[in-house]
Amino acid sequence: MTKIFIPLLLLLLNSCVHHRELLNLNEGSGFPNLPESTLYTALRIQPDDLLSISIQSSDPIASAPYNLGFASGPTGNTSVANTGAFNSFLVDPDGNIFLPELGRLKVAGLSTFDTRDTITARLKKFLREPIVNVRLQNFKFTVLGEVGRPGTFSVLNERINIFEALGTAGDVGVYGNRMNILVIREENGKRSFGRLDLHQRDIFSSPYFYLRQNDLIYVEPSKHKTASVTDGANKYLQWGLPIVSIISIIISLTK
Repeated sequence: MTKIFIPLLLLLLNSCVHHRELLNLNEGSGFPNLPESTLYTALRIQPDDLLSISIQSSDPIASAPYNLGFASGPTGNTSVANTGAFNSFLVDPDGNIFLPELGRLKVAGLSTFDTRDTITARLKKFLREPIVNVRLQNFKFTVLGEVGRPGTFSVLNERINIFEALGTAGDVGVYGNRMNILVIREENGKRSFGRLDLHQRDIFSSPYFYLRQNDLIYVEPSKHKTASVTDGANKYLQWGLPIVSIISIIISLTK
C-alpha cells in the first residue's frame, strides 16, 4: 500500500499551486527606503481617439459657440467627425480634429494637456481668460485568460497600471501564470509585445507597467491547470488520497 501511496502523494503535490506562486512582488531586490520617481509618460493622442473638449470663459455667451459639435468638418471634408455627443470630437486618420470657430487642429502625438494648452493659446485671441478641459473618452483595455472577470473595460482615468487593470478584471486566478503576463500594444500603426512578471519588484520600470489605450492583456494558464485539465483522474485525488492515507496508517499499525 505504501508503494501506491507515495506516487499518489507526489502526483498530487505536483498538481498543487504553491503559496509563493500566488504572491506578487516577492522576488528581486528589496524596495527602496526613499521614494523614487515614477516612469509614467502621458498618453499620446492617436487617430480614432475620441476627445471630450469643453471651453469656458468669463463671458459664457462669448464661449458658447466654441462648444457646438459638428457632424463633419468643413464643406467637402468628411474625414473629421464626432460622435454627435455634445463636445465629443473624433480624431481623423490624419490626426486632426475640427473645432468650432477655430478650424482644423493637429492633435495626434500630443497629450491631452498639450492639446489643452494649444487650444487655450488660440482662444486667447477671442476670449478673456479661457478655460479648456480635454479628456480622452475612449480609453479602454481588454483582459483575457485566467482572471476573475475577463472582458473589455472603459475607464475615465488615463493613468492606469497593470495591477489596477488586473484588479478591474477580478485579479489573476489561482491557476493564472503570474510570471508571464502578455501585453499587446498598438501605437502609431505598429504592434508591440511585452511580458510582465508580477513576482518581480522591478516591474515598475517596465514600459508596459502603465497601460496605453486599447492594450490587450493575456494571462495564460499555469502548468498546474494544464495538468488538471489533461488528466481527469487528478480531480479524484483530493478525495482518494486521504482515504488511501488512512488505509495505509491502519495497515502499518496492524503489522
